[in-house]
Amino acid sequence: MNAKDPISFVPSNESRLGGGDIVISLTPEQSQKLGMDVGMMADWFHSALWALATLRTVNPAERTVSKSSWHTMVNDVDKRLLPRIEGIRDALIRAYDTSGGSVNDLAMAMDVPRSTAQYRRDVLRRTAQSKWEAWVFSSPQNGNDEPRDSDGQ
Repeated sequence: MNAKDPISFVPSNESRLGGGDIVISLTPEQSQKLGMDVGMMADWFHSALWALATLRTVNPAERTVSKSSWHTMVNDVDKRLLPRIEGIRDALIRAYDTSGGSVNDLAMAMDVPRSTAQYRRDVLRRTAQSKWEAWVFSSPQNGNDEPRDSDGQ
């Protein structure tokens, strides 16, 4: 891997678990800005890949996957990963809008009709940042994986 290619794939015969590894390299600055969030995000992304492979492999009616495993997959993807991805998406759309990006260009970037891009941008213009969008701009929380609302919840 070189500095221009931050993602590499390790073939199965050289991988840690025998199925292939995905390696995502960060610069020192990126790593510092992400702090402990990088490990948590990687763990939850792993759960998403695990869930996808599981769903492509098993028949849930046969109950070959434990309830605990289903719980972990659902929790990691739905409760942990998706809200953060949505926060990143919303922050990106706001940043794009603030930087003067056009609705047409936003629609092309989002691969959606112009009306959809305009609607999403307009919704964000009318609303305050969500806690997950604010999380995007926060300092790493050293193990506290969920931001608090203003009332401490």
